[in-house]
Amino acid sequence: MNIKLIEKKKDSISFLAKNITAQFANSLRRTILDEVPTMAINTVKISKNSSALYDEMIAHRLGLIPLKSDIKGYELKQDCKCKGEGCARCQTTLSLKAKGPAVVYAENLQAQDPKIKPAYPQIIIVKLLKGQTLELEATAILGKGKEHAKWSPGLAYYHHPAKITLNNCKIKEAEEICPKKVFKFDKDKLKIVNEEACDLCNACVELVNNDSIKIEPIREEFIFEIESFGQLDPKTMVLTALELLKVKTDGVAEHLK
Repeated sequence: MNIKLIEKKKDSISFLAKNITAQFANSLRRTILDEVPTMAINTVKISKNSSALYDEMIAHRLGLIPLKSDIKGYELKQDCKCKGEGCARCQTTLSLKAKGPAVVYAENLQAQDPKIKPAYPQIIIVKLLKGQTLELEATAILGKGKEHAKWSPGLAYYHHPAKITLNNCKIKEAEEICPKKVFKFDKDKLKIVNEEACDLCNACVELVNNDSIKIEPIREEFIFEIESFGQLDPKTMVLTALELLKVKTDGVAEHLK
């Protein structure tokens, strides 16, 4: 597999992958979504809550707060030596005490492990009026997206890059109708300025309705778009997924010997 980085941002990356099959591309996508572990709040013990929200709603909001963590410092509960009973290797606690009037944010959670912190500190948990209080203790564990969406690290999707052929196209509207700004009309002629951005929507082809623009997918190549929810950086998501895929394929090969 050959990889070419197209764009890299804080919470997203896009890259071109060559010499892979559609089956492998989909396996990588599914592994990122379902198998890459992240940390999330799993259980909540609320000792005081006089806010306008029910205990269940607050617990639900806490579970969906993306938590940054060092995933290599923890083990999945089912793989831990404690056999799922809960220990420092597979879980950690976060506590919260707040009194109104106040707005309670994700950053108000105090984690036992300093490496664990909300990816977005300004997420609102609840608003407290004068005299209202909220006290709780939460337990966070590693989990996978296939178990619950709160453990999914982000989004992963792909499409084939396009091979665009222009045959003396002189229709200026083709530049304007393209949502990805692939074309530029210059000197009475349409030119390609950003072929990699084409997502095969075919809006330009339908507009001209002739052979002056031809767009075909390159079947043996894939452009991946990876977006993180904040728990992990997108590069870590991809590398972890590739490691997990290798472990799985090695296991299958071993059983077939």
